[in-house]
Amino acid sequence: MDDSALPEGLTAFAVWEEELVLMTAPGHRLAGAGRVLLSDLVAEPFVDFRAGTGLETSVHRLAAGCGLHRHITCEVTQMRLLADLVRAGLGVAIVPRQVAAWAGLPSVRIRQPDPPRTVVLAGRSPAPANPAAGALLAHLTAATGPGLPA
Repeated sequence: MDDSALPEGLTAFAVWEEELVLMTAPGHRLAGAGRVLLSDLVAEPFVDFRAGTGLETSVHRLAAGCGLHRHITCEVTQMRLLADLVRAGLGVAIVPRQVAAWAGLPSVRIRQPDPPRTVVLAGRSPAPANPAAGALLAHLTAATGPGLPA
């Protein structure tokens, strides 16, 4: 994503990058694997967020880019529920590494051609109406320069 993809009057700042991993139940056949290819996941049932959410969009692009058609058993709206369903063995999920660590579930690195997912903060430009938001954007601009890095 770059600033040219944003509607006029908005700017975005890259906040951090996060690696997406496969989160599994503790006894899952892939739980101890060092790395997996997306093609290794063809027969796996998936638990995912509802279509159109940020994480689901990232995971969908990743899967589609590698030709993986996922069988989604459940769609959720909360991270805790997603982790609980994976823990119960209803499917695996592709999530940021921090989520698997938070949930206390095994994570397996994915061999992927794409870079890590970039989390961005978008705001009105040149300045938002809310003073606190304006101060945050000013701080981000000072720290990273205007807009997203090239």
